Amino acid sequence: MGSTISAENPIGIKAIDHLEFTCENLNTPTKDLFYKFGFSKTFENKSLNAELFTQGQVRFLMIASENNDDHSYQYLKDHGEGVSKISFLVEDAKHAITETVKRGAQLVQDLKIEKDEHGEYKTASVRGFGDVLNEFVERPMSGFRPNYLPIENDPKATPLSSRVARIDHLTNNVPKGEMKKWVQFYEDIYGFKVTRYFDIKGAKTGLQSEVVQLPNGAVIIPINEPEVEDGKSQIQEFLDLHKGPGVQHIALTCSDILSSVKDLRERGIKFLDIPHTYYEDIPKREFKVEEKLDDLEDRQLLVDGDPEGYLIQNFTETYVGPLFFEFIQRKNHNGFGEGNFQALFDAIERDQMKRGYLES
Repeated sequence: MGSTISAENPIGIKAIDHLEFTCENLNTPTKDLFYKFGFSKTFENKSLNAELFTQGQVRFLMIASENNDDHSYQYLKDHGEGVSKISFLVEDAKHAITETVKRGAQLVQDLKIEKDEHGEYKTASVRGFGDVLNEFVERPMSGFRPNYLPIENDPKATPLSSRVARIDHLTNNVPKGEMKKWVQFYEDIYGFKVTRYFDIKGAKTGLQSEVVQLPNGAVIIPINEPEVEDGKSQIQEFLDLHKGPGVQHIALTCSDILSSVKDLRERGIKFLDIPHTYYEDIPKREFKVEEKLDDLEDRQLLVDGDPEGYLIQNFTETYVGPLFFEFIQRKNHNGFGEGNFQALFDAIERDQMKRGYLES
């Protein structure tokens, strides 16, 4: 297999290895959420107060550090629960850290090499957007990290009838005026390319967003900023609640979203309410769906596409602080539901009004 390091991928990023969720303890509602989502606990490190949850290629690391010097501990103190670190799987960790620092990234941890019976684990990290760290991981095929014990069969796990496969994309929220700065960071440091730009306006608020990604689509990161500073938009509400920039939502790829979301709803997962009129308009749009409209409405699923194909998606309510999740199934379509943005934005505005954050 050829090298991933190239002019289009100068750091040699293969995928998102895992996301680190900082939390107060290992029995917060976040763990229950991961179980409801169909994840299994696959590794644990009791001395670090850390547990890894896995489903398909998706790995979420819960860590409840008690060490004041740990980044995750400080992140929790400053922002509450959320994604404190994005770990990228790379071909060559030494090359990744050397090249990113040469390109202007701020070094946090230089190359660290650890060994166990599976082989060598190489890690290094730089500052990402806000207080979120970007870590590079080079690993053997087996194991997670040294001193993490495997959990062969998690008795609490209840898999979905159709599991999620991978992280489709994850979205960063930044303050007004910082979107271009962080787009340039991903371009200059990682070689990502801008593939889309959105300017969405609701009845009362708005947002702007640019999508950056590796050319092969292995990592996709939309970056949002509010339309105005210190307004009442959903992006500003996230920034206020999170006390700064952070990961706003994580999109998980499904192979059968009708089945997955049916399971999730039966497990009590709440999704945004979509009006009936949205489903009445689907037959008028430029794509044809195979699914029954009644089934899509029953599961509150959004659809978008073009004559070549379409996608199906929906969005949960906020579950980890102000962070929420998206479930998405792609049918020969690589967009982001641009045609759904207005419906989604309006639905979130209605929720903000219901909660009294926005005046109706």
